[in-house]
Amino acid sequence: MRARIAGLAMWLPPTVRRNDAWPTGFLEAARARGDRTLVDIPPGGDELDRITLQHLARDAKDPYIGGVERHIAVDEPSWLGELEAARLAIADAGLDVQSIDAVFSWAALYDRPCLPNATKVAHELGIPHAWASGVDAGCASALVQLEMATALIESGRARHVLLTQSHFFTRSFPLSHPASPGVGDAATAVVVSASERPGVLGVRSVSHGDAWDAVTYMRGPGDDEDPPWWQAGGPYVLGSKNPAKTKEIMQRTVRYGVDTMRLVCEHVRVAPSEIEVFAAVHPRRWIPGAILEGLGLEAARTRSSFDQTAHVGGCGVITNLLACRDAGLLHEGALVGLYAQGAGFTRSAALLRW
Repeated sequence: MRARIAGLAMWLPPTVRRNDAWPTGFLEAARARGDRTLVDIPPGGDELDRITLQHLARDAKDPYIGGVERHIAVDEPSWLGELEAARLAIADAGLDVQSIDAVFSWAALYDRPCLPNATKVAHELGIPHAWASGVDAGCASALVQLEMATALIESGRARHVLLTQSHFFTRSFPLSHPASPGVGDAATAVVVSASERPGVLGVRSVSHGDAWDAVTYMRGPGDDEDPPWWQAGGPYVLGSKNPAKTKEIMQRTVRYGVDTMRLVCEHVRVAPSEIEVFAAVHPRRWIPGAILEGLGLEAARTRSSFDQTAHVGGCGVITNLLACRDAGLLHEGALVGLYAQGAGFTRSAALLRW
């Protein structure tokens, strides 16, 4: 028995924030006083760096980092977004909710510390029989979940596995943060089902522990200003304890995408040129197309939800796969490539036969 993606869905909070939400002079103010560690990317030196810099040049004078509009979770809990996306994905798969055997969830920000949303989602769906567990590989979690679901199905231990992801991230830093215009909130869900024909051909992931603290929450830059959570201290903000490594990751995003896609292609024994459809996370709108360019492929093989959602972390690979489906790219038998990367640091790629 093999595994295939049977259902996909996205849920967006109803509140929309457009670029006119930021006051006049936002760019100048952000550059003058803001922490731009998560915004500016340094130059490099080879062809893949040239591709990155070429696209960055177009964003250089844009205070909104390419964003147009983004959905904002105001009071909605992340588990609720995952629940709504789950219901839509199960319906998209044409399944009864009782057929779900396992639920894997990931949230960029949990509603409460150390409480994965999976058990809450399973309870609200009315499937107490399902095994429910959190799976966290940062923004690469959707593909790590996919590999775990595939293993369960191919081993005969499950027939239908629900994967949920939420990125309710705008509440993690103020509107004045330089990175805030490039980020939105979303929830996505995927149903992976048993199939007679190959669907998920392979998933490959690589982790870089030396970048463990490159993107993290902290109270201050120095150890004296950043005591552990169980000790008294100031509020947590999103930042980096290793800015040099953060810059390196950002500079190498296109390279990581190219290298990881080549890795999974080698594993599956297909040439990258055979990839017909491609979806990836999009910290910037142009990332999926730039990875294709680095592979020597046309940008027409991908679609982006960025104008509607901005960067939605680990949900981005799913929102962009949905955009590809909406554009009619996902015909039966198409070879589909997926790429995601997340803090911690893990990069993952998958190949599917649609």
